[in-house]
Amino acid sequence: MREGLRLRARCRPAVVPWARRERGVTLLVVMVLLLILGVSAAAVLRDAVSAERFAHNLRQQQWAQQQAELALRHCEAELRKPDGSEAGLPPGVALRDPALAETQLTRTAWEAPPAWRQGANWTGVAGLSTARVTLSQDQAGLPVQGLKPGRLPECLVELQVLADGALVHVITARGFSPAYPVSSSMGPNAASAGGAVVWVQSIVLLGAPTSEAQASGQRPLLDRLWRRILQPPVP
Repeated sequence: MREGLRLRARCRPAVVPWARRERGVTLLVVMVLLLILGVSAAAVLRDAVSAERFAHNLRQQQWAQQQAELALRHCEAELRKPDGSEAGLPPGVALRDPALAETQLTRTAWEAPPAWRQGANWTGVAGLSTARVTLSQDQAGLPVQGLKPGRLPECLVELQVLADGALVHVITARGFSPAYPVSSSMGPNAASAGGAVVWVQSIVLLGAPTSEAQASGQRPLLDRLWRRILQPPVP
């Protein structure tokens, strides 16, 4: 019995020191690889979140841009219509929005602060102090149900006297994204996290009403200058 135990003890493989060191190095390598994989996964997740946030902000900007352009074109089309003061209009001619009648437009002198630069003109009640129009849901082309902007697009129109005495219509419009705050008492450029507001402007030179223009109900458009406003008014 004792001889058998001695024989098995002699046959048992001895654990040499270098084998223990190999097992320790293997564990260290595995831990380092796991750390690298974790850091790589975190970087990939962060890039994915950043890309999604960028795409979301881009969608908000494009939505607001489309709404602003829609409001700008609406007011331009309204200004080309007769406001009812012209004589000899044929029956059935569509008249412009009464809020945009020539007598309602603010006249700004050359090099004077324009009305659209005053934040109070965008936070007050439309139509009281300036010719500001808020499009309806139908005019904005918005669905009855579904994703809609936080506020409806709007435009402000004023007459500006140029240095040579000519009169041009300055149309300033802004559009909003779905994430824009709904409250109309907020500043003209306020936006919630993820919301967007885009400002665009056009300066149009309209021709005098003629017999052909009266028959078609459209004043001729002689010139148009468009730009995007990068520094909106402040309250």
